[in-house]
Amino acid sequence: MVIQRSAVTPQGGLSPIKQARSALARDLDAMAVIALDEAREMPTGDERTEAILRNAVELHELLSGNPDAPAV
Repeated sequence: MVIQRSAVTPQGGLSPIKQARSALARDLDAMAVIALDEAREMPTGDERTEAILRNAVELHELLSGNPDAPAV
């Protein structure tokens, strides 16, 4: 017998895993909006590029779960 697993618990709420993913998605979305707003306010050039790359490194560290992870 195969039992199908669902993201929804029998009580109708989201499973803890799905809740954690939803929270992470909201956090990442908020970070992206803030970074984009900051980048739009900066003039084009080295400083803006550095800010964008710094944000990419922060996201990489967050997603890899290792703050010392080398950037790719």
